[in-house]
Amino acid sequence: MYEAAQSLLRHYLEYLSSPAPHIKALFTYPVKSCRGIELAASEVEPWGLKYDRSFTFAELRPQSTGDSAEGTDDREWRFITQREYPRLALIETELWVPDPRAVKTSKKTEKKNARNASRRSPLSQEISADDALDVDKKTDVASHGGYLIIRFPLKPSLIPFSFRPNAVSLNIPLVPSQEHGAEKNYHLEPISIWVDRIQSINITGEIPADTLSKLQEFLGVRNTLGLFRVDSLHRRDISRSLPKDRPGESYSVGFGDAFPLHLMSMASVYAQDANLPAKAAMKGRLDARRFRANIYVDGVPEYDEDDWKKIHVGRGIQPKTHAKVKGGAAKGKTISHGDQTYVETEGEYHVACRTARCKMPNVDQESGVKDTNEPLTTMRRTRQVDEGANPHPCLGMQMIPLFQQGILRVGDEVKVVERGEHYYEKML
Repeated sequence: MYEAAQSLLRHYLEYLSSPAPHIKALFTYPVKSCRGIELAASEVEPWGLKYDRSFTFAELRPQSTGDSAEGTDDREWRFITQREYPRLALIETELWVPDPRAVKTSKKTEKKNARNASRRSPLSQEISADDALDVDKKTDVASHGGYLIIRFPLKPSLIPFSFRPNAVSLNIPLVPSQEHGAEKNYHLEPISIWVDRIQSINITGEIPADTLSKLQEFLGVRNTLGLFRVDSLHRRDISRSLPKDRPGESYSVGFGDAFPLHLMSMASVYAQDANLPAKAAMKGRLDARRFRANIYVDGVPEYDEDDWKKIHVGRGIQPKTHAKVKGGAAKGKTISHGDQTYVETEGEYHVACRTARCKMPNVDQESGVKDTNEPLTTMRRTRQVDEGANPHPCLGMQMIPLFQQGILRVGDEVKVVERGEHYYEKML
């Protein structure tokens, strides 16, 4: 109890001495519900941080409706998460992206740059393994646009991946060639993400049969397991909590639950830690990674983000004509590209709604074990703050970028330019 109180006091003193509201940490989660990657900076696209939730594991399940035609397969692919398979938290991911500014670098330098790109901050103890991608040549990395590395142990363990003799790794090309896709049997199939059913690319052929069997056993998945990636022509449309000052605009998301970006303040995490009962196993050390936000903000009081409606953070680029029509500040650096002129301004984000919470924060991100009660029970007691979300508690905010391309960096100042009330709109 004393140690927990000391920890919370230390966090509170850090808040009092912190500068203006700013980004404390950035995370991207290339594979939905698997371990994320902590970044120093990230590109931002209209559908979220680059590479975020671009891939997902799915299982082939019986359809929930009974309208399948006689003689046809009545199963459907449905995404899986830590809600039902908590060991997904133990599947580590890494991104190896070639640096276009350095065409000729040694393999040793390449490894060093890749490690620095995902270096850890004090927010977490270990985000990704430190061993290097096993590729023969740098040209191989560049020719495939880089690689997503998926790594999992054969059984749960607290031993770091670098020291596990039986860890399994997969190298997935980020920009595969048509020849590679044909060789690995890439094909479009519908997959269900909550209430949406969308065409996505089945890339299960990237996983050797024996490895897929081991992964199924590790996760505890009894149905057929598959791996999918977002098809850029078939993203999911966002139809709720849209910016009212931009009628007619369309927004989309990949495999994220509902919106492109998830933000929350560290102070809100500390406050939830303080609210936990003394008997809670994570009391005094509630891990912010349990909440799986993309952007963690420091320098604001707890729950201050609850009424944010619009914020400026980082940089954003949009067509000059668009900036004028939408009333955005056309002042800024002008960039010409082909026949189009762009304006670089502060990155503007629509804060769409609060984040309705489920049981996923109960999963310990280090052990892959789900607690029966906490912290969800405490959130139900303290964070029933949005009538639209009832019976779910809320913590954190969902956001939509209001530009075509942008960048965020750890340390970027967060400016709240509009506040107001939120009422959560549920999925239809």
